[in-house]
Amino acid sequence: MKFHKIKVESIDRLTPKSVQINFEIPNELKSEYSFKAGQYVTIEFDGVRRDYSLCTSPLDGKWSIGVKEAPNGYVSHYLNRELKAGDFLKVSTPNGRFGIPTKPDEKRTIMAFAAGSGITPIISVMKYTLQTEEWVNFYLFYNNKTPEETMFYEELENLKKLYPNQLHIHYFYTQHQVEDWLYQGRIDAHKFELITNQLIDINEVDEALICGPNEMIEVISNEIFEAGIIKKRIHFELFTPIENEEMIIEKEETLDEVEVTIHLDGEVSTMVWDTSKNLVDAMLDEGLDAPYSCKGGICSSCMCILEEGEVELKENYVLTDADEEEGIILACCTRPKSKQIKINFDDV
Repeated sequence: MKFHKIKVESIDRLTPKSVQINFEIPNELKSEYSFKAGQYVTIEFDGVRRDYSLCTSPLDGKWSIGVKEAPNGYVSHYLNRELKAGDFLKVSTPNGRFGIPTKPDEKRTIMAFAAGSGITPIISVMKYTLQTEEWVNFYLFYNNKTPEETMFYEELENLKKLYPNQLHIHYFYTQHQVEDWLYQGRIDAHKFELITNQLIDINEVDEALICGPNEMIEVISNEIFEAGIIKKRIHFELFTPIENEEMIIEKEETLDEVEVTIHLDGEVSTMVWDTSKNLVDAMLDEGLDAPYSCKGGICSSCMCILEEGEVELKENYVLTDADEEEGIILACCTRPKSKQIKINFDDV
């Protein structure tokens, strides 16, 4: 993960508590900042790192993020209330694996669920898919408190006009009265059943996207799976690690100290890993610029290849079975099982 100081070109107010920040990427950095729909960048401010999804399509020629002000959110408050056009931010190159494969020659149906700022990666995927797939049907089910707090509402309405036969958007509100009771309240298991009975034929869905609060992601992803959509067609983006008893692995005895050889940013380093800490923190303590953001196994920033040795991956919200077969691990969630290991961040 590389960081550069990037100039803020402009800031658009989306709602009373959210903004779209538009960056001016220098020509010499545009190749480094090329991105796939659904990816994010990491902002570092006063030593604190936070991930924010890019909300533009790779075909737009723009680099923008959507930021909702979080309660007691140090970075999000600054970005919403103090940042100005012309300021510079320390911004990482794009990262992340949320999204769907592009299939321009196929007729298919995409189903997406978003709540609040969870719309940010989904609107990127949506725009890119509509731009590249003539035969797609894209259904968005978007949950918010009120219309006034709905991020990208104006842009979504414009997209509906631009793609009237392909894009189908349904808004749901928890603190705003609507005429049709179907659109009142949270999107939960019961609401999912109503949606799939009245608004979309689940049997026609080829891919599903979910982004929002963890509770919604857990519930809706399970409902989609139970409805017959296979796991690899269900894509979700987490903001924080899920605390679910079925996902928690009990801590086992491990080695106290391990010799680690690290390929990072074109250099090779060797260090002793105090395994009372996760590997990312141990690298930072050694003065190595370890790539990280969440430190919870959800963002993929610390993804690397295990070239030698043996480890156990404790949490896995990002990697696929194919990734693990190729030796890809997450440094923040790895426990050693051998006294020496060798990892490579550069060739992932």
